[in-house]
Amino acid sequence: MRLFSNAVVRTFAPQAASSAPDSNTPASIASDPSESNTDKVPDPTSTPTFDLTQAAPDAILVDGETIVAIGTRAELLDIAAAESSTTAALASAGGVGATTVIPGLEIDEIDCSGQVILPGFVDGHIHSILYADSLTDLDLSQTKSLAEAVAAIRARADALPVGTWVVGSGWDLNKWEDPSYPDRELLDAEVPDHPVAMWSLDLHTLWVNAHALEIAGIDEATPDPSGGSFVRDDDGQFTGLVREDATDLVARFIPEPSREDQVERLATTQELFLSQGLTGIHDFDGIASTLGWNDLHAAGRQDMRVTLFLRSPEVPWAIETAWHTGDGDDWLQCGGLKLFSDGALGSHTSHMSSAFPAIDGEDENFGVVQMTEDELFDQAHIATEAGISVAIHAIGDQANHHVLAVYDRLRETTKAAEEKFGRPLRHRVEHAQFIQPADVARFAELGVLASMQPRHCISDLHLLHLIDESARLAAYAWPDLLDAGAHVVFGSDGPVEHASPFAAIYAAMTRADISGDASTTFQPHRRLSAVEAIRLHTQGPAFAAGLEDRRGYLAPGMDADFIVVDTDPCAAEGLNVDHSSVAAAERDGLLGYDSEEALFAHAEAIRDTRVALTVVGGEVKYRA
Repeated sequence: MRLFSNAVVRTFAPQAASSAPDSNTPASIASDPSESNTDKVPDPTSTPTFDLTQAAPDAILVDGETIVAIGTRAELLDIAAAESSTTAALASAGGVGATTVIPGLEIDEIDCSGQVILPGFVDGHIHSILYADSLTDLDLSQTKSLAEAVAAIRARADALPVGTWVVGSGWDLNKWEDPSYPDRELLDAEVPDHPVAMWSLDLHTLWVNAHALEIAGIDEATPDPSGGSFVRDDDGQFTGLVREDATDLVARFIPEPSREDQVERLATTQELFLSQGLTGIHDFDGIASTLGWNDLHAAGRQDMRVTLFLRSPEVPWAIETAWHTGDGDDWLQCGGLKLFSDGALGSHTSHMSSAFPAIDGEDENFGVVQMTEDELFDQAHIATEAGISVAIHAIGDQANHHVLAVYDRLRETTKAAEEKFGRPLRHRVEHAQFIQPADVARFAELGVLASMQPRHCISDLHLLHLIDESARLAAYAWPDLLDAGAHVVFGSDGPVEHASPFAAIYAAMTRADISGDASTTFQPHRRLSAVEAIRLHTQGPAFAAGLEDRRGYLAPGMDADFIVVDTDPCAAEGLNVDHSSVAAAERDGLLGYDSEEALFAHAEAIRDTRVALTVVGGEVKYRA
């Protein structure tokens, strides 16, 4: 057994339907540690509350991969003694209590130095392979102009053999001093001897030079593929910008690392995730991540739990190999199928009901329809019938409207598949950033999960002028969806955003720039409390994966996945204020704090949280 003691334990256990432990109870102790939690499933929409006048538990006892008990150190030592092989010796010695020093007691005690234990965070939407690549490729996210970006590309090219691909990401024209589209003219002049491919920050646009287009066999006669385009100037010449599905025609020529190198990159990325408090992820990189995580798993090097999602070309293979959502083991789980309805706000390709403001004389632009409603339905229907849930990318309000219509048409098929395979198929919308007001309630009505990323809200602050205010869209509307009864799942969309869940909690609490500038706040009435944001990073992903009876909060019988951190997100005013409805938030947007300053002080402290330990399956997988 392993005892984690000298801590402040925040269990985040929601109100239970029956006898699941109460998060306010100082000693939550299982009467039978082997008892299943299947009959103790709590209401997944119930937010825990914390009575700060009552002492929190100070220890967790773990046996193997499972939590045995939560309570005081003295109580848990007694339980450990009762379960230990030394029990008989103790009885013969007169039943000495475990609160005294017992030679030979089979327990490994880890002192948490008075820090805080929280449930392990799970990133509900991340790209592990792209994240791994971003750690080695050129990063243009800090460039302030086109010229500065080109200079950085030239510098990277100079360090590589002639003819080697120069690959990077992170450029954002919306943040440049001259916010105009880049083209290949400067790239062709400065870097003619290397093929160049630079992904935009949102990964929906590729900026390339003539050398890259030549290698890909693309010229002015190449037609735009369905769901994508090659941007052309007034003379019909390629500008070097490639959007959405057309990027595949170039990206397939970019050399990939060997499988061995990719595994090492993934191992490094895994260590980064663990250091940020992630005990699991929902991975959307398709077959590349499936192979990488399988290799790590086979080598005994997988240290976090992963739910894998498919891409469209992999569906025939998935059906042939009997891939069913929910299959797998405790470490690698089969997820669903990722489809795309539209693009992204920063690339002006999210499908909107109102046109984007015209830039550089472009035609009226409502975004890109990557797949029509009928195409989405056909793909979703095939997957659902095969026992594979569906997750559809939709950022624009019109894209979300179409995706909800797809799920409405899919209802009977979903019900039949759930009965056939004996498990829930919890369909999702990925991002759901802009929603027509009448569609908010449809998420709950259709049982569709909204998989959202709080950091997108504050990273997009400089883009929100692109949205037609007259449409009165629900933007990054986490509380609206919760108030309607929908399930919300939080994640990062890394590497588009950094993977730190603590920065995401800050974003949900403030809806303001990551620097802490309160003047940048966007729609403060849609802020979420720290407690709610943490729940959506823990119980949200657990519910989405069908694992709400095993993960998402801390209680006896649950998987021993938790983190030790230096900041208590629950030690502040406002935590017992009912903030479950939009009406409550609209009062002042202060979440129950005395002032805006108090709210931001707490949010910034959470943003800057440091992780001391990350425990997965009862084992310390990361130590600072």
